[in-house]
Amino acid sequence: MKVAVILPRGMVFSPKGATSIDLVAHDLYQASRYKESTYVIGAGVREPFDGVDFRPVEAESQAEFIRKAAGILKSDLPDLVVVHQHPESAAAISRFCAPVPVVLHRHGLMRHKRGWLSRWRKGRSLKPIHGFIFVSDFIRQGFLRAYPHLEPKTSVVFNGVDCREWRPLERKNQTVIYVGRAREDKGVDILLDAFKDIRQPGWHLDLVLGVQTDAERAYFQRIGAKVAPDEPISIFRNLTSSEVKGRLGQAAIAALPSIVEEGFPRAVVEAMACGCATIATASGGTPEAAGTCAILLPRSEAETTGENLAAALRGLINDEQKRMALSEAARRHVLSTLDLAAVAAAYDACLDRQLEPDPL
Repeated sequence: MKVAVILPRGMVFSPKGATSIDLVAHDLYQASRYKESTYVIGAGVREPFDGVDFRPVEAESQAEFIRKAAGILKSDLPDLVVVHQHPESAAAISRFCAPVPVVLHRHGLMRHKRGWLSRWRKGRSLKPIHGFIFVSDFIRQGFLRAYPHLEPKTSVVFNGVDCREWRPLERKNQTVIYVGRAREDKGVDILLDAFKDIRQPGWHLDLVLGVQTDAERAYFQRIGAKVAPDEPISIFRNLTSSEVKGRLGQAAIAALPSIVEEGFPRAVVEAMACGCATIATASGGTPEAAGTCAILLPRSEAETTGENLAAALRGLINDEQKRMALSEAARRHVLSTLDLAAVAAAYDACLDRQLEPDPL
C-alpha cells in the first residue's frame, strides 16, 4: 500500500525544532511496515529527517499549501492519504483526491460550532473524510459529542516511543527536568517558582524549551530573565531529539504541569520511558498516557497548582525509595503499552481498515 502523509503547514519536520506532531509522524513512518511505500509532504525545512521520502512545499497560505500538496498527490497517486491535525485540509484533500480514502490523524481537541445549524454544516464538511484517528479516547469522545453519527469512522492510536532509544542512563542525577514548548500555558512559570520555593540543596532544574514562534521567543526571553546566574537552573533552547533523550535519561524527576488539556502528551511518555519519576497534570489525555505510574496533579488555579507541584517535588526529592519505585513503574508502563513497535502495528492495522468501504 502506498501511503502519503501530509503535515500541517506550521510543522518543522527536522531533528532541529521538530514539534510533537512531527515526531509522531516520523516515528510511525520509520516503524510502519509500509515505510518503503510512504512519502511525507510538509513545509520546507533546511535539514529534514534523514531516511524519509520527504517532499517539501513552499506556500504563503494554507490554501496554497493544499493546492500544491494536491498537485503532488495527483502526480504520484497513493492508495491512502493521512492528513495530520487539520480537518479542513483533510476535507479539501478528500475532494481533490476522490476516490482515494483520506484519514484525519488528530492530536488535539477540535473546535466545534455552537449553533445546531453551524455544527450540522461542519459535520457535513467532514463527511468526505474516510476515517479519523485520534491519539486518545479523550479527544475521540470530545469529537463524538459533536458528531456522534461519525463514530463508525473513528479509531484511537496512542502516541508511542522507541524504548530502545528513549531509556534511562545508568546513573541518574539530582535533576528535575521540563521538556516542552516555551509557552506559559505549559506551566513553565509554575514549575520555575515551585522549584525555587522548595530550595533543595544539591538539586538542579533543567528547562528544555522548544522555541519556534515570535511569542515563544518572547516567552523564552522572559523565563531567562527570571533566573539568576547563581541559581541551579539551566535553560536550553531547541535541543535535537538525541540531546533531549540524553537529558531525560539522566534526570531523576520530570515535571510537566501543563495548564491546557493535552491530547496525549508525548513528553510524558518520553520522560516515563527514560525512567523519570514523573509529575503531570490530571487532565485531557494525560491520564491515558501515564496510567497509574505518575503523580497526576489536579488541574486548578495556578496558585493551587504551584502549591501541589511544590509538595510533589519535595516528596519525591526527600524519598529516594518512592522516587526509584515510580521511576521503575514508569519505564515498565511504557514498555508494556506504549512501545513504538506495538503502537505502529496498531497504526498499520488502522490504515488497512481504511481500504475497506466507507462505513457510512
